Amino acid sequence: MDYGVKKENYRVVEAGKYLGVAKSTVWKYIKDGKLKAHKLSPRVTVIHRTELEKFAHIRH
Repeated sequence: MDYGVKKENYRVVEAGKYLGVAKSTVWKYIKDGKLKAHKLSPRVTVIHRTELEKFAHIRH
């Protein structure tokens, strides 16, 4: 169950769903410096919720 609690960090696939774009587009945003992400390990990259909210607001 969700219980209405917002996550603090989103994986790239989840960020794509949040923004309504493909994960490849999220990777492009990260590469282009448009979206700030944090690499937790070689295979785990996350985007903080506030970064997604700011980015979504700027895009619209």
